Amino acid sequence: MTVDHPYDAVVTRGRLAWLRITAWVIDWLCISAWALVLVPLGLLLRGVDLPVWILNAGSFLILVLPVTLWLAWRESARGATPGKRLRGLAVISTRTGRKPTFLRALSRNALKVALPWELGHTVAYGFATQPSPEPWLITLTIIVSVVMLTWLSSLFFPVSPYDALARTAILPTG
Repeated sequence: MTVDHPYDAVVTRGRLAWLRITAWVIDWLCISAWALVLVPLGLLLRGVDLPVWILNAGSFLILVLPVTLWLAWRESARGATPGKRLRGLAVISTRTGRKPTFLRALSRNALKVALPWELGHTVAYGFATQPSPEPWLITLTIIVSVVMLTWLSSLFFPVSPYDALARTAILPTG
C-alpha cells in the first residue's frame, strides 16, 4: 500500500507546521535532559587538551548518536516521539501506511537530526579553534545554513526532504 496524500484534508499546512514545531520543542526538552546529564563530563574535560576532531567525535558518540537512535526507536516502536504523541501526530511509512521500520525511522532522523547537528558541531568547533576561518569552513557554514533553512521551510510543504528521502510522512492522529 502506498500513501499518496500524507495529510488529512482537515488539517491545513500551517496548522500541521505548528503542530510539528511544537512537537519538536517538546522533544528538545527531553533531549535537553540528556544533555544536562552530560554536563559533568564536559566539566571534567574542560581542562584537557584534546584535538578538535576527538572532541567532535566524542560529542557525536555521547550526544548526537544516542538522541538519533532514541528518536528512531520511538518513531518505529510507538509511531511517534513524545512531542508528536502529545501534539497528535504520527510518523508513517509511505510504502505501508503503518509505523516505519527502525531502519526507515533511523534514516529519517539521521537526515533530519544527526546530519545537520553534526555539521553544525563541525562549524562551531572550526570557528572556536581557528583564528581566521579557512575556505572549507566558510563553505560548510553555507551548506549548514542552506540545510537548516530548507528543513525549516519544508515544514510548510506537503513533504519535507528528509521525509521524502526516508519514504515517511507525518500524519495527524485525531
